[in-house]
Amino acid sequence: MSTQLYKARYVLPITAAPIEDGAILIQNDRITAVGEVSQLPVPTDAETIDFGEAILMPPLVNAHTHLELTDFSKWAKQKDQEPGSFVDWILELIKTKHELEPEQLQRSVQHGLQQLLQSGTGAVCDILSVPALYNCYIETPLYGWLCYELIGLDDGMGAILSMMANDWLQYRSAGKLKCGLSPHAPYTVGPESLQKIVELAQDKQVMTSMHLGESPDETAFLAASQGEIANKLYPTVGWQTPTPPLATNPVDYVAKAGGLNRHNLLVHGVQLDADAIGRLARAGANLVLCPRSNERLEVGRAPIESYFCQGINLALGTDSLASNDSLSLWDEMAAARRIYGEILSPVQILAMATINGARALNISADFGSLEAEKGTHFQVLKPDHLPAAAELPEFLCCGERGSEVAHLYLDNVDVLAEPDLC
Repeated sequence: MSTQLYKARYVLPITAAPIEDGAILIQNDRITAVGEVSQLPVPTDAETIDFGEAILMPPLVNAHTHLELTDFSKWAKQKDQEPGSFVDWILELIKTKHELEPEQLQRSVQHGLQQLLQSGTGAVCDILSVPALYNCYIETPLYGWLCYELIGLDDGMGAILSMMANDWLQYRSAGKLKCGLSPHAPYTVGPESLQKIVELAQDKQVMTSMHLGESPDETAFLAASQGEIANKLYPTVGWQTPTPPLATNPVDYVAKAGGLNRHNLLVHGVQLDADAIGRLARAGANLVLCPRSNERLEVGRAPIESYFCQGINLALGTDSLASNDSLSLWDEMAAARRIYGEILSPVQILAMATINGARALNISADFGSLEAEKGTHFQVLKPDHLPAAAELPEFLCCGERGSEVAHLYLDNVDVLAEPDLC
């Protein structure tokens, strides 16, 4: 029986209080015990690894990314200029992507995977719009989901989208990432197409992920076919604006297609009211917040008070580097602390970046916390100084922790020490 004891000044299980002079005991590639070193039943033949003045905790879970856009700032011709509006940003994104060569996108994905691992992320839900990039993910040690992004209206595209989705799901997985589907948003996927995608995902028992209620433009478009989505985005891409208007809202749109459930991971949720949030709660839906992206694109602040009061499982995501400064979830946690700090405590923000994210990705049986019977996944931070135990959650939510990640163990292998994996 292979046994390892990993020790550190602090062990942070997430589902329990920080443990000073703590350790985790691993036997046959499962965690068997977590606690104070002096209290653990350590076999005499156990291999002991002492990280010293360090913090040992679960890897982070980045529940929404677009890694193919990691090098966006290198590509965009006007990268120093902020977009004039949300739709202007989308159009710039479309234009930039159309100018790229496959090799550029491949390097971008590889850079994104490296950045996630180096900042302590061990699981992800990544959205991919180019199936040919599949091979970039085969060797990654990351867990989670790789969801193929689907965009198109019903007229002329419904059958094509279903065929594309079904073809993608033949892959089943890319390394340790399961393959899922991502119907982009209510304003870019027709209602019949969305329903077919949801039904296919349910039949194949895979996850879907969808942008929902991200901007006022989306709300205005769904309600009355007004605003820049109708007047600028649709004409530019050659789509016909719905007439009469859809006369609906984001949550109704998704619900009518059968997509309001815990297997459809919803992202952003900035423009939802209390009634809509109540429907999400009753459906058991999970929501990913991307506070830095929302702030950059000036689409508003998620109604965190209502989400928290109604018991929605909230996770965190970095979105892409087309609308963010880094893929470090530590930076996202710091932003959440700054933006939502009056409502969410550091302990709750840490949960969003770990166990809540694992629940949202349906991997919490193995991931997201340090507990007996879970997988051997953890990270080790080596800051210049350590706070008192009571101050540890606040300390971890103050940003810039990503550069302090010294080790990232996935399946009991330090992937940061393996050049081929990172």
